[in-house]
This record gives sequence, C-alpha cells and structure tokens, in this order.
Amino acid sequence: MNKSDTVIRHIAFFFSLALYLTLLPIILSYSLGYHIDFNKLIIYKTGILSIKSTPSGASIYINGKLYQDITPARIEELRPGTYSIEVKREGLFPWQKDLAVRSNMVTRAENILLFPTLQVTDKVSDRETDNFFIPDDRSQIYYMTKSGLYKSNIDGSNLKKLSSYSKWPSDIIGKKLSPDGKKILYFNEYCVWIIYLDVPKPVKGGEIAEVEEALRGPDIIKDAFWHSGSNHIILVAGRDIDVLEIGKGGGKNTVTLNKCSGQPQGAYYDVYNDSLYYNDSPSGKSKLYRLDLREKFFGKLMERIKKEFDIIYDQK
Repeated sequence: MNKSDTVIRHIAFFFSLALYLTLLPIILSYSLGYHIDFNKLIIYKTGILSIKSTPSGASIYINGKLYQDITPARIEELRPGTYSIEVKREGLFPWQKDLAVRSNMVTRAENILLFPTLQVTDKVSDRETDNFFIPDDRSQIYYMTKSGLYKSNIDGSNLKKLSSYSKWPSDIIGKKLSPDGKKILYFNEYCVWIIYLDVPKPVKGGEIAEVEEALRGPDIIKDAFWHSGSNHIILVAGRDIDVLEIGKGGGKNTVTLNKCSGQPQGAYYDVYNDSLYYNDSPSGKSKLYRLDLREKFFGKLMERIKKEFDIIYDQK
C-alpha cells in the first residue's frame, strides 16, 4: 500500500466520522419526536393528530390540503399549532373544526359523526296535529288535534280517539306524564291543564279521556312537575314554589311551599326522591337549594290544611 492510498483512507475515515457525528443528533432528534427547521434554525417537538369518523373512509383535509390517508388516521410529526381540519365523504355532510396540536401529545377527534345529505322522513300520521306528546318510555304518541285527542303506537299505527276536546293553547311550554301513567299535564305561562286517561266509564259517546283546566293564576309559570304520588303538581311560578292537589271536578287546593328572593332558576325535580332542586339568590349570590317533598311531608301538610279549614268552619 503506497502513501497516497493511506492518505485517502484516512481522509475517508475522518470524513465518515464527521458525517456520522453530524447526522447522529439529527437522527436521535427525529427518533425522539424532535424536528429541525433549517430555515429558522430551531428545534421543535412534534405532536400527533388522531382522527376517526363514522362512517369511516372519509377524506381528511389539513389547512385545505388533502391528506394521503383516509379515516381512521393517525397523523404524526405535526408541528405544534392550530390546524383547520375538514373531514369529507361523498353523500355526507362535511365536518370541520380547528384543532390545536401540542408537542409530545395526541390530539383526538375520534367521535366524528357524518350525517347523510339525503334525509329520509316518514309521515307518522295524516291527521292534522296542533301539538303532540311522547312519554319518556316511548310507548305511545298523543296527538292534540282540532278534532280531538288521539293516541297511537310510536310508529303511528293503531290510532284511537280518546276525547273530542280540541281547545289546545298554541303556546304550550311543557307536557309531562304522571308517574302512574294515568294523567298528562300541560301548561303555558299562566295556566295548567290535566288530561285524565283513566276515566272509569266512557263519556260523551265512548270518549275515554277528559281534559280539565287545573289552575289559572297571575304569576308566570316557569315549570311544573308531577309528585311521585301522581296526585300533586309542583309549580314554579313567579317567586313561589307551590303545590297543587288535583282531582277531577271541584276545587283544587294550592299551597305555597316556599317564597324565593327572585324567580327560581334551573328547576329540576327528582321524582325518585321527591326533591326539587333550584337556584335562588337571597344574599345576591346564586346558590343551589333542595326542597324535600316526600310523602311524609305531604301527609303533614294536608293534615294542617284540614285543621285550618275545620277551624274556619267552626268559627262560622
């Protein structure tokens, strides 16, 4: 081996060593999730974007550019920042959202539901309907029409007329089925009505339901709830929380259970524990309250009302 070969070998060795030492940090940086911006001469750690859609097989656009893979996809080595993500598939409405990608973290958009652009609607009933009610158990549909009250199965089959009553208000706020399934209350801002579904004998030519106005008052009704016993209605009206004892025909007993500092907000009734939750602000700061209305409470309340009426009657 001559001297020139030895020099060439040494040069090649040191060049390879220098190249190795130069590339090693870059290779290690990439393997650890770091990237180098050679234009700005900065090192940054990348993030990951995970995208899943139902149905799958949708195209992904990142900042308006089509990504190579379809959903589900795991997009790696993204520089931290906010990206405009759009998911598209033919025949479906597109999904779009700005997503923030953070270094060394996975940003997930995995519950994307794409709805079909061609919507299929089925007509449930040919009968003109002013309003309707579907109980939580989805067992039946009740139709409030100009020719009366009807009910059917949830698919519209087996339609039956329950009553000829047709004076339905146009401004109904809420409708609720009693826990025993025998009554429906509906109300607007100033009035509460009850539909009795348990008429013992068909009336007025075979009608099997009756509609009755239960309450008309001056205060705006915010909400109404059934007590679990199905014989009382809890009313949030104006600043008051009232209880209305109901029964077909005759007068109704109404008692104010609590007067709030303002109109109670966000009322929720727990029928399993007969408790009313609501927001009130007696000291200027809104706080959550619970009013316990279990049956023991109502028993004592009715005894007190009866005694008061007996005292008034005796004085006469």
